[in-house]
Amino acid sequence: MAASSPVRVAVALPSAPESWHRVCVERIRALDGVVVVDAPSESTDVIVDLAIGNWPRHLRLGVWQFRFGDGAPLAHGAPGTIARLYRLTPDPDRATVLQEGWFRAQTADAPGTRSVLDRVAPWCARVLTQIANGEDVASAPPQPTAGCTEVRPPSHAGGWRQEAAGAFERWVRREWWTVGVLPFGIAEILERGALPEPRWIAGQPDDRCYADPFPLRHAGGRLDLMIEAYRRRGGPGSIVELAVDADGGVVDSHARIAGGEHASYPFLLRRDGRILCVPETARLGRISAYARDADGTWRAERDLLTGFPAVDATLLEHGGRWWIFCTHRDEENQTELHLFSAPDWTGPWAPHPLNPVKADARSSRPAGACFAIDGVTYRPAQDCSLRYGGAIAINRIVELSERRFREEMVLTLRPSPESPWPDGMHTINSLGDVTVVDGLRVEKRSGFFLQES
Repeated sequence: MAASSPVRVAVALPSAPESWHRVCVERIRALDGVVVVDAPSESTDVIVDLAIGNWPRHLRLGVWQFRFGDGAPLAHGAPGTIARLYRLTPDPDRATVLQEGWFRAQTADAPGTRSVLDRVAPWCARVLTQIANGEDVASAPPQPTAGCTEVRPPSHAGGWRQEAAGAFERWVRREWWTVGVLPFGIAEILERGALPEPRWIAGQPDDRCYADPFPLRHAGGRLDLMIEAYRRRGGPGSIVELAVDADGGVVDSHARIAGGEHASYPFLLRRDGRILCVPETARLGRISAYARDADGTWRAERDLLTGFPAVDATLLEHGGRWWIFCTHRDEENQTELHLFSAPDWTGPWAPHPLNPVKADARSSRPAGACFAIDGVTYRPAQDCSLRYGGAIAINRIVELSERRFREEMVLTLRPSPESPWPDGMHTINSLGDVTVVDGLRVEKRSGFFLQES
């Protein structure tokens, strides 16, 4: 963190600091161009108030406090926590929002964030980095604080018994994914503001799940897709090329990319007349690209990024640079968004200085290729507020640079409760006048049988 003069930060700690308090201070101390002082003075720029005291607010960057609230009203009733880092104002009912996140609570449908406090601990250092990079975040207009005023996250957990019960409930459930096709492009879906019922494919084997569809080509009434396929009873996923006719029937399928480990989310990149596939192989700790040869076979082209277990890596060329959106397999992989950038799609890739650039289970994890409409770039993301892959959020990218990132959610696409696949969707992609999605149905074991729930 570089600045013309050091930013002087006073941190007010409670009498018995918790581990997240210490992490917060350590992250601030690690920044270049920041001096942590023992007590506030006239030369102090900001007070990070972790003790929730009463401090003068005339400082250049003000007084910062964390606040929390019930996230359900902001997520269609899904249980969770809304967390914010505020710059206080003289009006106790309004404050400048410096950082905001939404964290899922544990339910029978999905595990939740174990410690919201641990996840927000780096936020103060992140805001100081933004300020050093020229963002005037501390001077943004104040917003109402209603619904997010508690000094600690609300309690959603019911102890180890509820955790065990939730884990058992998820174990006895079986998820069945399939693929659906819509006869128009994604621009029309945004214009409609909702997702019509797709034509779901026919001929999918009863013991297979198909998900993560990316359209490869569409000609003569035949649609070729790259998908993830795996056995319904579990096991690693693999990348399969699927051919679907005009009536939605599966007419051909071939396993394509096999790396010896779980593979999914076969992101497709069209570049210089070639088609490349960048599947998720997070368990291998790398992002790799495969090139399609003229005979339809795929061969390993190159590793793009190593040493980072990226989930659902999605590439985008924007503003003269290349970008990878992904989550981290082992850390809040449904909540925290990571960014990498490079001068070319081949690299070298560098992490964004604000990583993770976003913490929001409603709209972080990638859900398909980015797309542009009328010069505006949109990024599909999973809405995991209720469960993994519950719906799709469409984000509009507002700022994307080597120092900044901001996006706004403009639309959520949800499956119809009357759909035969009513329980979720987590991928959407278009090619010309066709759009593909996936759909989820959850079934529950009853005795030795599976019944729809």
